[in-house]
Amino acid sequence: MHGVIDKLGDLSWLGPSYSDMGWVEVEGELPPMPEEATPSELLWEEAKAELRNTDWLMLLDAPITVEKRTEWKEYRKKLRAIREQKGFPDNVVWPSEPK
Repeated sequence: MHGVIDKLGDLSWLGPSYSDMGWVEVEGELPPMPEEATPSELLWEEAKAELRNTDWLMLLDAPITVEKRTEWKEYRKKLRAIREQKGFPDNVVWPSEPK
């Protein structure tokens, strides 16, 4: 840490908001780096993100018709089943988002 302090000094080089701040030395080791996500984990995270983005459409007071809500429910059901596709994770067919 001393090499960093010697080289960079205080934090004023970051701007006026940092001029009165300094470095803090912490004892111990850094936590291990997380392992890289597998392709299947990345695809599932993408599907979960889309589910989160469409959660609001499932609220009873969402401004959509009953028919549209049914279409969105089917779309979300297909997203949840993405890992069950025959070619997962190498060959995934993403469901089409309702219009």
